[in-house]
Parts: sequence; C-alpha cells; structure tokens
Amino acid sequence: MEYVREILKSLGISPERIQMFYCTAAEGQRFQNEVTRISEIIKKLGSNPIKKSLSFEKEAEDSIKKKKK
Repeated sequence: MEYVREILKSLGISPERIQMFYCTAAEGQRFQNEVTRISEIIKKLGSNPIKKSLSFEKEAEDSIKKKKK
C-alpha cells in the first residue's frame, strides 16, 4: 500500500485518495462508516487532478478539430 501511495505522490495525486480496510459481511455498519469516512476525505481533497487533465486535453483536441473544419 505504501508503494502505491508513493507512486501517487510522485504523480501529484494525494496519497489519501487510496485507502484499504477489511471487514466481513457481518460488519455492515462498519463498512458504512468506513465508506462515509473515505467519501468525506475525497470530498475535502476535491476533484481528481487526472480527470481534470484528461478533460482539458479532450477539450483542446475538440477545439483543434473544429478549427480545421
């Protein structure tokens, strides 16, 4: 897990975006609590920087294609 976090950090992505926990099928309440906790962390971190970058690249490509027409 630490290796993946280091890779994310080197890419400029907050390592907090990846988390892992274990719970059994009988631990429904714990699962709900963990998902809620992780969701709150992600909301505080904001949008995925890679998604923003890919969206920007697609918009640029679309703009170039329109100019060629």
